[in-house]
Amino acid sequence: MGIKKDEIILYGLDEHKDVIDKIITEIENFEESFDIRLMLIEALTNAFKHGNKCCVERPIYLRYVLNEKNIKFEIEDSGTGFKNINIPDAIYDENLLNDSGRGLFLIKCMADKIEFKNNILIIQKYLTAKKNKAQN
Repeated sequence: MGIKKDEIILYGLDEHKDVIDKIITEIENFEESFDIRLMLIEALTNAFKHGNKCCVERPIYLRYVLNEKNIKFEIEDSGTGFKNINIPDAIYDENLLNDSGRGLFLIKCMADKIEFKNNILIIQKYLTAKKNKAQN
């Protein structure tokens, strides 16, 4: 596998599942499909709801670079950016019944690295090749 990269622009969330399916198809030989699907759903939903204030006319940029070892995403919304981000620990008793606040927590748990730059969330995930069934 060489390096694959792409930039996708979304307006709203109508097409986000198709976009995620396309990316999952590209990484089909790796074990991390579930984690990547969940991280992208949470990141794109956060970008739409919090960054773009649910405005379907504002773009969300999803960029990624995939190679045989890892995948790196950049999710850029049209908001004012992340300021003093405090990712809540969603498993604390006082947070269990909250309606929100789990997206970034989940992403942090599943990613190998997350970073915030202005209005861009950067997620990196190392990949593990699926074992060939003949090797089991």
